[in-house]
Amino acid sequence: MSLLAYSLITIIERLSWLFYILIMIRVILSWVPTNNNFTELIYNITDPILKPFKDVLDKYLNLPIDLSPLLFIITIEAVEKILIRLIIVIF
Repeated sequence: MSLLAYSLITIIERLSWLFYILIMIRVILSWVPTNNNFTELIYNITDPILKPFKDVLDKYLNLPIDLSPLLFIITIEAVEKILIRLIIVIF
């Protein structure tokens, strides 16, 4: 595997990890009623990411619990695996 392929795979894995951590922090913050700058920052970062997933879930399933973080994590994992396989095949 070339250095370029290894670098691209590392970047994809790190970005995936970053999104996962941000979503997990948001989920944990949603359980605790706090209103501070850190909470607002996390919500401002993750709201645009989760909104399309929330809209799809609200359109097709009217559940009392928000499953958009779970759907986002599953989607990010699938996209990560596909991109890594493509990089391995191309390089």
